[in-house]
Amino acid sequence: MAVFAKITDESYKIRWDHIGDPVPERPSLVAARNDAAAFQIVLQSDCQYSVAVRPVEWFSRKAVVRGPHERIRVSVTSPFGAELNLEGMMTDQDDTKKADVLLTQDVVECPANLPTGVWAEIKVPADAKAGNYTVTVKVFSSFYGEDETLVLSQELPLTVAEYVLPDAKDWKIYVNLWQHLSSVARHHDVSLWSEEHFAVLENYVKAIAALGQKSITLCAGQIPWGGQACTGDHEHPCNLFEYSIVGITKKADGTFVYDYSKMQRYIDMCTAAGITGDIEIFGLVNVWQKVIAKPLCENYPENIVLRYFDEADGTMKYIRDREQIIDYIKALEQYFIRTEQIGRVRIGADEPGDMDRYRESLNLLKEVAPAFQCSTAINHAEFIEEFQDRIDTAAPYLSCVCKEYRRLKEHKEQFPHKKLLWYVCGFYQMPNNCIVNPAMDNRCIGPLTEFLGMDGFLRWNFCLYSDTPREDIRYSLFGTGDLNFVYPGKNGSVLLSLRYKHLQRGFADYELVHTLRQKDSAAADRLLGKLFGFSAETLADLEAERKACGFFADRNRNNPIICRDWTVYNDLKEEVLRLL
Repeated sequence: MAVFAKITDESYKIRWDHIGDPVPERPSLVAARNDAAAFQIVLQSDCQYSVAVRPVEWFSRKAVVRGPHERIRVSVTSPFGAELNLEGMMTDQDDTKKADVLLTQDVVECPANLPTGVWAEIKVPADAKAGNYTVTVKVFSSFYGEDETLVLSQELPLTVAEYVLPDAKDWKIYVNLWQHLSSVARHHDVSLWSEEHFAVLENYVKAIAALGQKSITLCAGQIPWGGQACTGDHEHPCNLFEYSIVGITKKADGTFVYDYSKMQRYIDMCTAAGITGDIEIFGLVNVWQKVIAKPLCENYPENIVLRYFDEADGTMKYIRDREQIIDYIKALEQYFIRTEQIGRVRIGADEPGDMDRYRESLNLLKEVAPAFQCSTAINHAEFIEEFQDRIDTAAPYLSCVCKEYRRLKEHKEQFPHKKLLWYVCGFYQMPNNCIVNPAMDNRCIGPLTEFLGMDGFLRWNFCLYSDTPREDIRYSLFGTGDLNFVYPGKNGSVLLSLRYKHLQRGFADYELVHTLRQKDSAAADRLLGKLFGFSAETLADLEAERKACGFFADRNRNNPIICRDWTVYNDLKEEVLRLL
């Protein structure tokens, strides 16, 4: 029996459709203080095997039925300890399995001749002494009744720089990954807005805060995205409906009362975790409604869905009166004014498709609740100029950034107090955050944000799930992984992903280069030029070229204009840390 064991960099992605591809060996590690360095161990055996990341006993029932079963164990030691996670395989949209989810279990069983991976991360404390260290990796093998034998022993150099990376909550990049709280309740089998639900949400808030998240996502109306058209996907069923966190009751005397306690509890939970930016509220403008086709209120510009409990007869009903909808919006505005949070609140819109309707909705909102500010994710370039004076946080799609880059720069100069983000989503494109994308597509997000001169990055997903996310996260209308960066674990836990880790690393890169720019702008530009083979001023030309060839990141598929070489990112980080 033969064991394959090799140490590789964090960007390598295990794919079961690329068996036999060479595994690069690039073990040099660099980190700031209060930072992390990571690598992977790729393993394979010519018989069925298990991999353990802790010294535990493990017997497989498959060994009796299917023959020999090799037991492989991985050990990593460093002066700062090491966190090891087995890499779980997920089926991609092309029906092949690729590594993505980071498991917390001790052992995983693997088929013969197919690889698996171990993610190893060294977290360097803020008070560590700068200098050169050694990380030791050992791989052991045994069969039942046999003692372990050493298969691999390798030392990796780790350089710790003097610079102290700020905590994620203090990173300058404005990260806005939308949270889907109803999805969390569904997949952890807890009642919506119950004590159990909030206990689970604590884990999700901790995970998203570690990315430097700045914004809080809330729904103040039912199903603001209409379930993302999930009623039409029968191949990969997904329940993608989101529900309002505000309780509405109609008293016996006919008056309405609103319960904001659950909403405030989530806001306080996020704020305590360091998420102190906007409170983004969906469901009041630009409501996507194909499920409830007939408007609930004929003379209101939006098909807002507000359900309430009627104490008089004990039934659930919908608000259908225009003035009652307006009263609800006014009361919400007054709540945030009264609690001195109104400056944080943004009424969110996601890709308005009807300019006339959106204009009417904004005008009415500003009329009845003038203290509210607005945010919009924009996928039509003409929206930028049309609404720039009424939108306080704008996030154009990457193609809009390319097409309207000069206009966006002018907008930034004219309204320096407003935030300008960018986003990607949907099927395979470059760069994107789906499983099919190369790992560095996630890492480049941070440096690309700095390169473009944008304030931050938005993505519509963090924790929205298919019906069986631990087995299959595919959804026919989007690329695999477009729904989530994390997975629901057992007992309310959160499982991170490789894409999460690369995104986190890219946001830290942003912090480093952004900090360097304050000290030496020319050096920051020079280093970013190593990652992007174009100038920001040529983005409009790139957008035209993207439409012609179908790729943003490849001019001819052999000449990538967004770097995907981990060594370049690692060298850039090492040089930035030296300059800082």
